[in-house]
Amino acid sequence: MKNDSRYLRQTILPQIGEEGQTKLKESTVVVVGCGGLGSPVLTYLMMAGVGKIVMMDSDTVSLTNMNRQFLYEENDIGKEKAYCAEEFLCRRNSEIDIQAVQTCVNEENIGNLLQGAQLVIDCVDNDRTRILVSRACLRLKIPVIEAGLRGFYGYVLPISPGESACIECLRSDHTSKEENIPVIGAAAGVIGSLQAMEGIKVLLGMDVSYGSILHYDGLRGEFETIPIEPKEQCICRQRV
Repeated sequence: MKNDSRYLRQTILPQIGEEGQTKLKESTVVVVGCGGLGSPVLTYLMMAGVGKIVMMDSDTVSLTNMNRQFLYEENDIGKEKAYCAEEFLCRRNSEIDIQAVQTCVNEENIGNLLQGAQLVIDCVDNDRTRILVSRACLRLKIPVIEAGLRGFYGYVLPISPGESACIECLRSDHTSKEENIPVIGAAAGVIGSLQAMEGIKVLLGMDVSYGSILHYDGLRGEFETIPIEPKEQCICRQRV
C-alpha cells in the first residue's frame, strides 16, 4: 500500500487490521446513484480504501441538489454527475481505482454494469430502479445494500441473495414514481453513512443483519430494526 498511514486509524481496529485493509483494497463495489445517498456512500468507501469503485448516474447537477449532495459545487451545475463525482473522489485519494459511468441503468445494460462486483450499494430515489438493481443482484448472487429517504426519515436494508428478504418483499406496487421527494440533507447523510458502514462490514466478512430493515426517525432521533420475512411468491423466495 502506497501510504500505510492513510488507513492507520482503522487498521488498528482488531476487526480490520492489515488483513482486513487488504480485503478492502482488493474489493470492487458498484454504487448506483451519485446523489444524496451516493455522496456519503462514495466518500466513505473511498476514505476506507476500497480498491475499485464503479459509480453510475444518468443525471446532471442542479441547484436543488445542493442541500444534500456534497460531491458537487455550484460551478458543477449542468455537468454530468458521475464525472463530477469521479473528479471529487480522485482528488482525495489517488490510490483508488474510480470509474464513472454516465448512463441510465436499464434491463439491457444492468448485467454488464454489475459484473465483477463483490457488493452493490443502491442509492437511487425511485422504486423502478431499485427493483431492477435488486433483481439483477439476485440473479448474479451479489449482496446489495438498499436504502430510501423521505423527509426526516430513512431506512437501510442489506440483502443477501437466496438467504434473506429483498426490497420487493416490502411493497406490492412498484409502478409509482414521485418527483421532488422531500428530504433534509442531514437525513441523507445518516442513511448514506449507514449504507457505507454495512457495505464495509460485508466486504470484511463481518456479521450483517441481512433481511432486517433499519428505520431511522430523524424527528425523534430513534432507530428501529425490524426483521422482514421473504414473501411466499416473491422472486427472492423462488431463487432460494
